[in-house]
Amino acid sequence: MKLSDYVLKYLAERGIKHVFLITGSAVANLVDSFRNIKEIKYICTQHEQAAAMAAEAYSRLTKNLGAAMATSGPGATNLITGICCAFFDSIPVIYITGQVNTYESKREKKVRQVGFQETDIVSVVKPITKYAVLVDDPKKIKFYLDQAIYLAKSGRPGPVLLDLPMDVQRSEINPSRLKGFTAPAEKSVSLPMEKIIRMLQQAKKPLLLVGNGVRLSSGVDELRRFLGKTNINVVTAMSGDDLVNEDYPYYLGRQGMFSQPGANRVLDACDLLLSVGTRLSLMQTSFNYTKFAKYAYKIMVDVDASEMHKKILDIDLPLVCDAKVFFEKLSKEVIALQRWDVPRMRNTYPKTKRYLSAYEFAEALSGVANWPIVTSNGIASVCLHQMVRLKKNQRLMTNIGIGSMGAGLPMAIGACLASNRKPVICIEGDGSLMMNIQELETVAFNKLPLKIFIFNNNGYHSIKMTQKNFGQKKFAADPASGLGLPVWKRLIAGWGLKYYSIANAVQLKKLPAILKTPGPLVCEIILDPVQPLIEKWLAS
Repeated sequence: MKLSDYVLKYLAERGIKHVFLITGSAVANLVDSFRNIKEIKYICTQHEQAAAMAAEAYSRLTKNLGAAMATSGPGATNLITGICCAFFDSIPVIYITGQVNTYESKREKKVRQVGFQETDIVSVVKPITKYAVLVDDPKKIKFYLDQAIYLAKSGRPGPVLLDLPMDVQRSEINPSRLKGFTAPAEKSVSLPMEKIIRMLQQAKKPLLLVGNGVRLSSGVDELRRFLGKTNINVVTAMSGDDLVNEDYPYYLGRQGMFSQPGANRVLDACDLLLSVGTRLSLMQTSFNYTKFAKYAYKIMVDVDASEMHKKILDIDLPLVCDAKVFFEKLSKEVIALQRWDVPRMRNTYPKTKRYLSAYEFAEALSGVANWPIVTSNGIASVCLHQMVRLKKNQRLMTNIGIGSMGAGLPMAIGACLASNRKPVICIEGDGSLMMNIQELETVAFNKLPLKIFIFNNNGYHSIKMTQKNFGQKKFAADPASGLGLPVWKRLIAGWGLKYYSIANAVQLKKLPAILKTPGPLVCEIILDPVQPLIEKWLAS
């Protein structure tokens, strides 16, 4: 069997149905093998970065691995930002790159390059992957694949990369003689349950903070059982804003620097904070991290022990444990928590006079459709996470850790294919969309039913606001300061996509009808170029 055929068959047998890629000489054998494996299909993006980002969202929605492929040299290096996205948000993705023939490789020679486009991508991505390896022996392909997928999914999940030379790809192998990787036995987890229960029951103002680690552990049902049993007050980290919603009567909102004031106030006042499945980054603790939950006894549950000992954290009881396992163990105990009644704050936002507000749009979008919502970073992310109300099981996805502009559209493409081509709502900023604008062709060519909304606020609004706060006046972030932006209506017409625009509250009433329009569409939302935002929270 040809090795490239074996690789695709292996991925298909593990439930991967789509691979995002751009072809090239060094990956041509793998691409050609798709004709022999009918259970898996490739999706051609227009840029490798978009392929990497699409694979991340695909993984998020399928609860399985995402997959992307690229050729050697620039193809491989173009994946890097997308790999970072998956690494910092702990998303399991397998990246496969082509490489020059082993007999053309520089190996240990002190030269820059021997083969055409030869690039040591393994060394480049090691700091941002859980596992990266050059497969130079065809007989080890099963071992490397087994090990890569085990590491991608175990512990704190994350991306892995296999670099396959061209001669390895076209090698003939006997699958029955390949040796695999044996995963180590799982270690039993011992937790100080008596102490955990005692601290929870002694607390007068206990609060639960949950993040996406709960979903990554497949522990959403266990979380909800725990909530139903204890009626504990809960807030969500930005990475887990779709874990709990207003259907739970003691849900107090979304916590963090760019989140809802009510959730942050309750965190400032709690006397016990139980944090599960969030690494408590600066976006959660704020830059005043020494004052984070300063009145609280802090219990942190995370599968990654290294996350407990960052200098921005002072954790009283660090617990290294999978979130699902933790909630399973906790739910077996008899827990009687003291009730801490906190009125749920109504979400309010700064008003604008002449223009539509992004908050106004987010409020109107709430409850209109039950489709996944994908946002890029900047205002698209901030305002949606602060204001939108989700239905039960509705997903809200943003790449949080690296905060990459341009991620929204390719992530929406991945989410759409992961959802069997059902509609997905994509919220992009005008500056952000330009960084992967070419992927509108991927949407149009594949007839993906994305509902794409462009926040037109005349440039990089979030960056300008940050610069203004520091007293800076040279922006390079809008047409007035040197950044060119297109006329969207003309540009969208080039792809033959349906175009709409909403510029005021009256036109906003068209939103339900726009969302019902079949197929892909783009709707430009005209916003205030200097729209005020909900004040950034700093721990107090």
